[in-house]
Amino acid sequence: MRSIIDEIAAAEEQAEQIRLNAVQQAREETANARERAQQSLAALAAQDREASEHMRSEAQSRGEQRARETLVGMTREADELCARAGSRVESAIAYLVEKVTKSA
Repeated sequence: MRSIIDEIAAAEEQAEQIRLNAVQQAREETANARERAQQSLAALAAQDREASEHMRSEAQSRGEQRARETLVGMTREADELCARAGSRVESAIAYLVEKVTKSA
């Protein structure tokens, strides 16, 4: 028959083994959790980069469209100003010729 001291020693040894197993399992779970967290962060960073690139691309497209619209408007306005100026060239020349002939 086993003595009480032997049983206590066996129980202590078994408790130590359980503790060591728990420590090892906790380390493994912690390492796994860290790895999953890093993978999640990497995935989020990739999604963020993709979303940022998409937003940048859309903003660039809108800016280019506005630039084209502005250029068309400015060209139209310049053409109108040139047309008005062209219609006044004859009268401006006649005015200048009249002033030169009067002062000559």
